[in-house]
Amino acid sequence: MTMLKIKATQFKRMEDPLLRADKRKYVCYVHIDDLPKNISFGPNPRDQKLTTAVAKQIEDSLLSNDGDFHLKNRGVVVSASKVQYDTKKGEMALFLDDDYEHGNIDGGHSLKVALQHQNKGLNQYMAFEIMVGVEDIIEPLAAARNTSVQVDDKSLAELSNKFDPIKDAIGGMPFFERIAFKQNQQLAPKVKMIDAREVVAVLTMFNRSVYSETVHPTQAYSSKAKVLDDYLENPDHFEIFSNIAPDIFDLYDQIEKDFPEAYNNTGGRYGGKKYSGYKEGKVVAKSKFRQEDMIYKVPDGLIYPLVASFRAAVELNDSTGKYEWKQDVFELYDELRQQLATKIMKYTDAIGNNPNAVGKDANAWDILYMTVERAV
Repeated sequence: MTMLKIKATQFKRMEDPLLRADKRKYVCYVHIDDLPKNISFGPNPRDQKLTTAVAKQIEDSLLSNDGDFHLKNRGVVVSASKVQYDTKKGEMALFLDDDYEHGNIDGGHSLKVALQHQNKGLNQYMAFEIMVGVEDIIEPLAAARNTSVQVDDKSLAELSNKFDPIKDAIGGMPFFERIAFKQNQQLAPKVKMIDAREVVAVLTMFNRSVYSETVHPTQAYSSKAKVLDDYLENPDHFEIFSNIAPDIFDLYDQIEKDFPEAYNNTGGRYGGKKYSGYKEGKVVAKSKFRQEDMIYKVPDGLIYPLVASFRAAVELNDSTGKYEWKQDVFELYDELRQQLATKIMKYTDAIGNNPNAVGKDANAWDILYMTVERAV
């Protein structure tokens, strides 16, 4: 367990509007000089690159020293197991039990930029939002909090028909109607939509013109905004996927549903992992694309590198100009599923049982890719 003591002002506790006693939210402001240096970034699916234009804008706003940074900047979102506040000292204590479930969820760029400018005479504050009791939704929560970038670009792309190559490739898939190609698109109340950027990301993982046996598509997991940017530069290129696109999404579903059983068949206990969400055989999740009942959750940080490893089974048909499988991909998966499950779980265990870290780790992707490559 890690406990961080942080000076904070305007500290307030907000009860859950549905009156769930286990879920709470706290809000406050923290002076730039008091920001914690050792908070975990485990729950945050993004890599924080401080050389981007967005990071530069954050830095310029901070260095203006106008006293308005806490108003202009969205601030930091943190998950914690417990929060305490000492009113006499004006100090909050954050309790972080698990690197995967607790730590920075969103606002990582702002936090890292601010940490670079501590104790330099800046009188700026940052907004903090701390959530308690969200361990059971940590992955969808992190994903939802990290989708603000490029939402408008997605809508503009739809208006200019730039998603047509993807629509042509998977228009007949059962999940197609649930794809949100525009901002705030909703099929019907309570229908879980699929962000178009995620569809682009899954296909991108098989782009052999960009990724090789040594360069892996970790950005498909960690930066869907960047993946969308790359797609929009040349949407017509994605016509090359038309023959294998339906299989890619069926493979994704197959891996998502089979993975826990494949691991358990090797002697593992997937249900013993916190991130599995296992509750005595009860349904705890739906598969991403086909929405089938699942008694385990499988984090995207595990599924993405598993699915992407089958890029090794793709080749370009020079006659048609389209990708095709070197052999039946489902027979290949059936042959390798237990081996792949064992390897990725061993790797996950070795780096602290943090699927988000696995999703951003090129070494994990490399191990799985080489396993499939040797079998093809």
